[in-house]
Amino acid sequence: MATFIYRCPVTGYKVQGLVADNPAEKPNTQLYEPVTCTVCTRIHLVNPKTGKVAGEDGR
Repeated sequence: MATFIYRCPVTGYKVQGLVADNPAEKPNTQLYEPVTCTVCTRIHLVNPKTGKVAGEDGR
């Protein structure tokens, strides 16, 4: 299991996520994984390598 940090787009809080594979070993940096947010309980698509959430506008 690999951990990573992302920002919940609903609450704005930083959240720790978990994925089964190590994101550093995956060659595709645009790969998004579904992650259940422990803060808002919704599912977000997150790139574990970068911590970016799909649809994030950068604000």
